[in-house]
Formats: sequence, C-alpha cells, structure tokens
Amino acid sequence: MIYHQKKDLTLGDNSEELLSEASGGLPFMCMFDEGRLFTGQHIPWHWHDQIELNYVETGSFRIHTPDEELEVQQGDALFINRNVMHSYDLSESVNYYAYTFDTQFLSGEFGGYLDRKYFSPVFHSRSLSVVHLRPDTVRRVRMIDCLLQSIDAVREEPAGYELMIRESMSRFFLIMLEEKKEELAGETTGDKRDLDRMKVMLQYIYAHYSEPVTLDDIAATAGISTRECARCFRRAINRPPVRFLIEYRAQMAAMMLIRTDNSISSIAEQCGFVSDSYFGKIFKEIYSCTPRDYRKTHISETEKK
Repeated sequence: MIYHQKKDLTLGDNSEELLSEASGGLPFMCMFDEGRLFTGQHIPWHWHDQIELNYVETGSFRIHTPDEELEVQQGDALFINRNVMHSYDLSESVNYYAYTFDTQFLSGEFGGYLDRKYFSPVFHSRSLSVVHLRPDTVRRVRMIDCLLQSIDAVREEPAGYELMIRESMSRFFLIMLEEKKEELAGETTGDKRDLDRMKVMLQYIYAHYSEPVTLDDIAATAGISTRECARCFRRAINRPPVRFLIEYRAQMAAMMLIRTDNSISSIAEQCGFVSDSYFGKIFKEIYSCTPRDYRKTHISETEKK
C-alpha cells in the first residue's frame, strides 16, 4: 500500500526523522507526498538512518544538502544516502513518491558478504551522498524503471510483492554501482564529526527555538568554539547558525499561523522573536508576505479544499 505523507515531519530529539511504522513490519515504505500539504512548501533539515529514494511524478522540488542544491524535475529520481542531512523546498504542484527502507532489506546481515561487497561502499561514500538521476541515458532510464516497478508492486500487492520490491531495488543498486564505479574507486570515508556535531546542535535549536538562544549556547552544546560552530554549519548546511535559528523560528511561526487561532503577537513571542516589528520584517523577508496575509491566504486555500 502507498501511504500519504503527513503535512510535516516527525523529528526525534536529535533531528532524526521518525518514520512511520505503518508498513506492518516490512522494512520498506512508499509514501506519496504532495507539496501543497506542507506548511510553506518546506521540509526542514533532517536525517534518517534509512536510505531514501524519490521519484517526481509532477512538478519539481529543490533539495538542499551540506554539499549542494539540486532542482529535481518531473520524471527525475533522487537517491539520498543514509545519515545525509537534507531539506526540501517544494513547488505547490509537486507530487512525488518517497521510498524509505532499512539497508538490511537489500544487504542482508550487517557486515555479511553482500553488505561488504555491494552496499557498504555506497553507504559510506561521500561522493554518493545524493545522486540526481535524469532519464537522459539508457542506464538511468533503467534505474528509474526499477523505481516505477516498485511503485506498481507496492500499490497492487500481488503475491510475493515484497520479493518483487527487493528484486527491483537490488537491480537499481547494481546499475548505480555501474554508473558510479569511477567515483567509488579509491574513495576514502569522510570525517563524520560534522554530522555528529550538527545532530547535537540542531537538537538544541529544535528544543529551545522559543527561548533566547545565542551563538555561544549553540556552540556549547557540541563542546566547540563559536568559530568552529559557524564553520561546521557552513560546511554542513551552508547557513550561519543564527540565520538557521531565525529561519526555523519563522517556519514554526508559519505553521502556527495556519493551525492555531493565536494572535500574531502571541505567535511571535512563542517562536522567540523579540518584537512584533522584527517578526514581521523577518517573516516578509522569508515568505514574501506579512504574517497576516500568509494566514489569510493559506486558511482560505484550506477552506476551499
């Protein structure tokens, strides 16, 4: 069965996405995400231990990673490796499938023969953090076709569909290994310090964004200097830490404008803004409209639906 994604992510204490258990024990989930359902058409920075594969049915989205930004169009596919931090800006018209699954669904026993030979090199590859696949070569068309076959199997659930999914996903990985063999050759494992630090610092921001938070506070949670904190954020998500905090506050405020009847002044205070005027300035800078207009527009659209 293909499940519809919620309007926002459920994040754990360390900014890890908590994925649904609705698959009934199968370590594979296929979600159908619609951009219009997400507040502000934005999915915040997060990570998960599972692999993610996206296939864009209509529209487009922009994905942000520590290393790059990519525009993913209709008919494209995207591979997101495990433990890679990422966020999305979605067009309102985008509809896309999101597969998430445990690596052992394909590799079998952790550290076993298949894991060591075929999957571990991919999971630990810095150059394969994210792979954007356009249907512009025969090989890439075959890879995307594997994803489409998996969608059909999940939707129709014929006898043995779980094995069909695993077969399709295994073929996808085999072709991707062919596609990326030069990048994988001789590659060394990247330093994971930034990821570990970012998880801790994002956890702090997500838990304390409504309170007065300084750069010193954020850096202290990871036990590093403010200078190293700024460098870490720049390397990981290409944002200064305080700017990320401000943008996250604005995102939470946008969500509250739609989902609560709280006054704009109350929302500004609850989201950590020091004044209504500063809140209005930042909000308009990010969303290109005032908080009042944002609430009016999105509530009207919800009522129409």
